[in-house]
Amino acid sequence: MSDTLLQIVIYTVIWGSIYLLIALGFSLICGVLRIFHLGYGVVFVLAAYLTWAFMEEAHLGLVPSILLMIVVQCAFALIVFYKGVFQRYMEEEEILLTVSILVFLAVAHLANYLFPVTAGVSIPSTIIDDVVTIGGVTIAWQMIIAALAGILVTTAYVVWFMKTRIGLIVRAISQNLPAALLMGANVNRMYYLAMILSVIPPTICLVVIAPFWGIDPFMGAPLLMTAMLISILGGLGNLKGSIVASYLIGFIHASVSFIFVPRFMGFAALIVTLIVMIYRRGGIFAGETLW
Repeated sequence: MSDTLLQIVIYTVIWGSIYLLIALGFSLICGVLRIFHLGYGVVFVLAAYLTWAFMEEAHLGLVPSILLMIVVQCAFALIVFYKGVFQRYMEEEEILLTVSILVFLAVAHLANYLFPVTAGVSIPSTIIDDVVTIGGVTIAWQMIIAALAGILVTTAYVVWFMKTRIGLIVRAISQNLPAALLMGANVNRMYYLAMILSVIPPTICLVVIAPFWGIDPFMGAPLLMTAMLISILGGLGNLKGSIVASYLIGFIHASVSFIFVPRFMGFAALIVTLIVMIYRRGGIFAGETLW
């Protein structure tokens, strides 16, 4: 029994921290631009397949491939999503949602055409290829590194939003857009910044989880669903809520996996989210604010 409890505690922290990386960018877009970004899953697909393409086709090393991939990711987010979709259809939400998910699906199918599952796409981003035992629980070092990355990136984002002038402007825009405009905030520039910031956590996430997470052209769909679930449970656009929801979902997944049957963990998380939404409409930290 004690081993089971220890497993639940350890994997709650590990999975919850990884879920932070998955959901942070989605919550940021919801909080700043007030957009339910259904094309968000494309970030994971681009992160995997651009890195692979630069390594295999351009014969670049891992680090240059990742850096170049991040540059392309930011350009794609700004040009395709923000300029091409969000700005154009900001007042037509149903079209915006439809076009966003179509872009995501188009990229996934293109990746499937260029690099099908049989291509054996893999990202050799393992930092420590070993395991560690904590009280009888064996964990891969790479999972611990992924969890630490989630904690560090989230901490950096929170400190930046809370302690810097630009972070204050972004929070002001998320709280009251008309007032921010009256005070002279350059909203368009802040939206550009939010789009760039939104792709960094999921990109880092894919790179660090690639060694133990299956890569395929349609991997973005389940990761998008995880990001949506966490953001909805925590309160759309609230980073504080996303942090709490990430660890709550991590606890549910760990508990169900080690006490019951792993295949029910997604169902259990959905049930808990539904219950929370019924009794606390809007999520745990419902409110029109980023923090």
